Amino acid sequence: LCIASAESLAAIKFRVPARFRNRGPRERRVISLRAAAAQAPATMKLRVLALHSFRTSGSIFCDQLEALGNWPNAIGDLCEFVYVDAPHPASGEVPEDVASFFQGPYFEWWNATSFGIEGKEGKVLQYEGLERSLEFVEEVWRTKGPFDGIVGFSQGATFTGLLAATGKVEGRGPFVPRDAGDPGAFAIFISGMQARTEEAKRLYTEASGEMGMDIATLHIVGETDRAIPPAMSDRASQMFVEERRAVIRHGRGHVVPRLDGDNLKSVRSWLQEQLNAKGRYRAGGTTAAL
Repeated sequence: LCIASAESLAAIKFRVPARFRNRGPRERRVISLRAAAAQAPATMKLRVLALHSFRTSGSIFCDQLEALGNWPNAIGDLCEFVYVDAPHPASGEVPEDVASFFQGPYFEWWNATSFGIEGKEGKVLQYEGLERSLEFVEEVWRTKGPFDGIVGFSQGATFTGLLAATGKVEGRGPFVPRDAGDPGAFAIFISGMQARTEEAKRLYTEASGEMGMDIATLHIVGETDRAIPPAMSDRASQMFVEERRAVIRHGRGHVVPRLDGDNLKSVRSWLQEQLNAKGRYRAGGTTAAL
């Protein structure tokens, strides 16, 4: 189920992947989010907000999960994905491996810049546009939900970690601490890492404490990822409480991996746990099984 934001929140629609755009009206439709909700099946599914990578888009992430990763076919009975474009158009050159395979427009959650004197102490890294992106996701979560969790790839995964820490420390956004028994929002990280700013490091330290952030997380790590090496993804995973943390590895690089074999079984099992926890809570039970 591919849903993406258009130019504004009010225009969120089903977005047709690029390879389907030339097909006839019987083969594709564009319908509003409200109409889609009315047609939702009676069986309970997890609704997952999908955050794309650096200088790509919701539509591209939809293609990566669907055409390349086989995710909707493999786990579509357990969850559906809602894709949004970051609020900032790409502020610089689009990576060649993106531009050569996917059409724009392209977006980013922030642009990493630094200021100060080169080679001198005090040169500071900053993420331009981060605060606006935080506000944007808060608005999507509030006005286009309910959602059960977030999946992010690359910059989207790093952003998901920042959202988690911000919820814990500042009490805002999707990961605000919940009442006892409420499993809260979960997070799926594909090729994630910790943000590199000094502000983010302080935020992580405060949010993690001694035990880690109490959020159900799934970390998908590429063993040959050169953009975000496995050690960086592993370090990011350790910010979260061990009892609710799962790590899955695949043999490829910086990609959304295809779900098959043992990894498919593991992902399905993890999603089923989240679905069961949501069901118990809604029925008035607890999440003790997690």
